[in-house]
Amino acid sequence: MKHLVFLFAIPLAACGDNVEPPIEPPIEPPIEPPVAPTPGIQFLDFPIAIDLSPDGKIAVFESVTLEDGAVAHFHDTITGDSMPVTTIGDPTRNVATGVSNAGALSALHGTPTQAGRWTAATDWLDLGSPHAVGCGIDEVAGAFDLSSDGEVVVGLAWNGCTPDAFRWTATTGFVRLQILGTPFNENPPINRATVISDDGRIAAGFAQNGGVDRSPTVWRADGTGFMLVPDNFDEPGEVLSIDADGRTVAGQLGFDGFVWTVGTGLVRLPRLDVVLPNDPMFPNAMSADGSLIFGGLGSAFFTIPVAFVWSADAGTRALGDVVAAAGIELPANMVLSNVSGASADGSVVIGDATDLDTGFGKTYVLRMPAGAYAVR
Repeated sequence: MKHLVFLFAIPLAACGDNVEPPIEPPIEPPIEPPVAPTPGIQFLDFPIAIDLSPDGKIAVFESVTLEDGAVAHFHDTITGDSMPVTTIGDPTRNVATGVSNAGALSALHGTPTQAGRWTAATDWLDLGSPHAVGCGIDEVAGAFDLSSDGEVVVGLAWNGCTPDAFRWTATTGFVRLQILGTPFNENPPINRATVISDDGRIAAGFAQNGGVDRSPTVWRADGTGFMLVPDNFDEPGEVLSIDADGRTVAGQLGFDGFVWTVGTGLVRLPRLDVVLPNDPMFPNAMSADGSLIFGGLGSAFFTIPVAFVWSADAGTRALGDVVAAAGIELPANMVLSNVSGASADGSVVIGDATDLDTGFGKTYVLRMPAGAYAVR
């Protein structure tokens, strides 16, 4: 919008009158808020969708080349532009895992595999390990997530060939989180911190519980923690997503998805009718307030997985149905099959899609209008 200033003629004063026209302050145009991109979906050829910054601006995708191995790409969700930012390493061992609002990355990086943190200013910083010996010559540690400001990193560090969970900051260095669970043999139980809240205070992941190699687990900033279902020795599970302050977590238990809060305890998520009873459910992403949970349902080996969104009032819905109801047209040959990351308000979502014509996968960036997830 242009702001026009009209100049009006001022009568000249009579000859001899030393009168000057009044000086008016300049008119400053009001500052208008930036226009949000139009809701819609963009399909991309990257093979892997990694994560989305909490503010929804930076999507991370990964490609693989013979020359560089695994390469992380930043995709600007506002402009729709992508650019490679760093190589990660051998794609059979190394992968990016998380991104902060400022563009810091967490990863399993390099050879031997290290817990890596990358920024454009510092390049890769391998965080090391509190243990003198890793697992063989190839495994030292792995970083699986970082806080929204990029200052807190969580993951696992190999203590011999038994990993334990850690929390890292530049000030504290490695802090080993409380070892939880029960071992299956003479070794300590396996522990891993998979996700961390945006504020960097609460970590979550899994701990071994006897013969079950993983069971959903939460740790506090002081390193103490607890298992969500300590008496369940039958179903493997893990926390896969967490809200901004760690009050709500979601994950997998057996074939089912679940959501957990202190008040409700663990509640299994409803499944979609279009999938098989034994298809696994992966609640991979969550809004900042925990009201929306996103993920994928189904096994790519037997069916075409379906991306879903869950809320307490609407239950579990196929994300593609919600997108269509919001007036966003999906190509007839495309099925949204997974969600890897979601912004704090759920208005931006990234994940994987399946091209029914070719059978090959694609990745996507979805921008939803405000209120798209409300029950209609």
